[in-house]
Amino acid sequence: MSKQPTFRIVDGERIPGLSRPAFVRNGDHHYLVQLGIYADGLIDCWGLLTLEEFAADLRRGRIATRFEEGARAAVHETVEWEFGKVNGHLTPESLYAEIRDDIDDLNGRPDSTARAWRALHEFRADPTEERRAVLRAAYEEIPEHERHAALADHSVGDGPLYDLAVGPGGDVTPEEYQESLDYFDEEWGDPLEWLTRQDQEPEPEPADETVVLHEWHVPEDWPEDASPSAVLRNEYPAPVRIGDVTYRNVHEAWLAVDPAPEARTAVMAALLRAKYDQHPALADVLTGTGPARILYRANSFALSEIAFWGHEGEGRNWMGRLLEATRAELHARRLGLPH
Repeated sequence: MSKQPTFRIVDGERIPGLSRPAFVRNGDHHYLVQLGIYADGLIDCWGLLTLEEFAADLRRGRIATRFEEGARAAVHETVEWEFGKVNGHLTPESLYAEIRDDIDDLNGRPDSTARAWRALHEFRADPTEERRAVLRAAYEEIPEHERHAALADHSVGDGPLYDLAVGPGGDVTPEEYQESLDYFDEEWGDPLEWLTRQDQEPEPEPADETVVLHEWHVPEDWPEDASPSAVLRNEYPAPVRIGDVTYRNVHEAWLAVDPAPEARTAVMAALLRAKYDQHPALADVLTGTGPARILYRANSFALSEIAFWGHEGEGRNWMGRLLEATRAELHARRLGLPH
């Protein structure tokens, strides 16, 4: 399926990405959409998703990879049809692996095929069963529909790579295994030379990651683990004391203060400082996000305020920006720097 370069702009920064078609299931329809896959690890599929959230949508079938005859499909407001005979090669696992590879490629990191190559050369240089296990795991990470091209040699496909990953015995005969060893000796040369060249190449600069803070749909059922997606939300049950009054959380304090628009960012910044000053464990979660960009889903604000505080669409993402500023202040304080 074709992929095209794309990008999105976040706070004036261009985030490179790829666009590819996919089907999203909504009710009894399958809608053909363009997924946006970005270097910061987010996927635009009717809203920004993390890779883990995308995997969950694949598991529950929201992102469709298999279609029955007669299934209904559409390009929104353009055309509708029913599937006849369907020949598909994707599974949820292979699509997830392919998109994970896309994110690696966008960051200049080794993708699953490159990791399998390295594991192959390390096994050839030191053919132990432990290294074979690493090679097999790396081979199985390659999207299944792309394994045939892993060696970039259509005359053999992925046969020699599979043979070394599995080892002699079972469906690989000793003769086939030796042929595969000979193939790599003849076609790929000395594994130590390859590994030395790879280790001399400079490491790429990774793209900054992004933390997305979606609205929490079950406000009374917060997770016990201190995940950023929960504890950084204003609605998270972290009592905040302002003067002589203690509020259940930042959101409740904000509603009580109800500042004028001209003062709203300063007031919110003060409430965030109070939250993370009064809850050191939560401050550790915030600083633990490192340099990641923080995008905030602002549905808990008044409708007129969502575009100001949130990131969706053309939103200005002021809540995310203030969380990043609070994080910087915490770092500065811990380093003894002025802030």
